Amino acid sequence: MLELDDNYFKEEERCGFKISSMMKRVWAVEMDVLTEIDRICKEYGLTYYAAFGTMLGAVRHKGFVPWDDDIDIYMLRPDYQVLMKVLSDELPQGYYNSSSYSDSTHMQPLTSVMNTKYIITDVSERKKFYGCPYICGVDIFPLDYIPNDEEELSVFRNLYTIIYSTAREYYQYTKEELEEYLKRIEEMCNTKIDREGNIPNQLWLLLDKVAGIFGEDECEYLTYLPTNICYDAELKYKKGWFKSAKRFPFEYISVPLPNGYDELLKVTYSDYMKYDKQRGRAHDYPFYKKQEEFLMENNLL
Repeated sequence: MLELDDNYFKEEERCGFKISSMMKRVWAVEMDVLTEIDRICKEYGLTYYAAFGTMLGAVRHKGFVPWDDDIDIYMLRPDYQVLMKVLSDELPQGYYNSSSYSDSTHMQPLTSVMNTKYIITDVSERKKFYGCPYICGVDIFPLDYIPNDEEELSVFRNLYTIIYSTAREYYQYTKEELEEYLKRIEEMCNTKIDREGNIPNQLWLLLDKVAGIFGEDECEYLTYLPTNICYDAELKYKKGWFKSAKRFPFEYISVPLPNGYDELLKVTYSDYMKYDKQRGRAHDYPFYKKQEEFLMENNLL
């Protein structure tokens, strides 16, 4: 646990936005989780960078964006894959690594590291987490190199798309449709999918292999492929923006930002110094609302 002044957990207003005492406790737990990830990355010589609102918060607020409720980080694919091999073994007891490498039911192309797998109903157990009962953590987004050649990029995007779509929508297909897609994937990737095994998990793991096909020497840009393919084909970052990292203050800790943070923030938020309480929000605020409702319904809060 971080050594935090009790005053930190008091309700506070920042930039005209009220931050509850519980949100402060959630923030503290998330910083704890990031501290553990940071420790593991240092031990194995891996690099990560604050991403999205976490990057913005470090630059603009020296901490959380007042209306943000989570921590996101980027990792380049090579370092991400090393982390996936060691993460579960290196995390403190009770922490939960939700990824395709540790949980066969995981259905996303990213990893979430959390302080616990289950809502904490034991009040005494919550003391380890500043009195916070919720599942809190850090999302890790892998960045992949994409080819410069437009024709090659088109082929790559098509390959990634069919695997990603089949994995994500697996339970929506008929058996006939699914078999057709699986055969096509096997042919395109020169691989074999075990029909008796966990097919969705095999697809998610295959997706990561395909995502990492291209390397730094042959590419000029990086991207987070699911967003690039599903929402914004123009989303890409110059690889030079990730040549080095510099740590910035972030609440009671510090976080590493890529050397091209200014360009990255402009690509993501345009005029990033301008306040916009809705911009970039990917979920309802606060993220733990359903957890809170469960505890209240069962008189556990």
